[in-house]
Amino acid sequence: MKFNQYIIDFFKRHNLYDEEVFNYLEKNAMMIDYRDEDQRTMIGCFYILDRNEILKKIQVNVPYVYDDVTALITVHELVHGIENYPKIGKRFKKEMTIETLPILYEKLFMLENPSEELIKYGAYLDKIIESSEQRDYLFALKARDELIKEYNYDMKKMQKKAKRLSRKYRG
Repeated sequence: MKFNQYIIDFFKRHNLYDEEVFNYLEKNAMMIDYRDEDQRTMIGCFYILDRNEILKKIQVNVPYVYDDVTALITVHELVHGIENYPKIGKRFKKEMTIETLPILYEKLFMLENPSEELIKYGAYLDKIIESSEQRDYLFALKARDELIKEYNYDMKKMQKKAKRLSRKYRG
């Protein structure tokens, strides 16, 4: 399975493309037909841990990319994989910032591809998050707007800024 060149080009523009990481994610990916609503529940980035909470594997289930919405969803899930790939073999702890970079890169993708379809879908996602009680998503939405102002094409620096913001919004 190969990721769509459209997706790879986005990650290359943002200094997130690493051939080793993408080979791993491609090997551990399952493609989902987004048009089948029953299959949509299988989309996500899944972390396989052993009984000691050591990250053993990352499984990304992404839709076939056939429009901007499916590309956006794929970007989100792959950012999870890219961000957590270095943690394979290490103790894994879900942090409050787990959704921050995926949501930041979603926004960057939408800014680069401002189609009517994406604008509507982005507003729809924001509305769902705003009405939820999921702290990691609510934090990500707040942090995204601050991080976008400071965006510098360096994921590690953005991770550090997100962690600093998490202390600001904790509570």
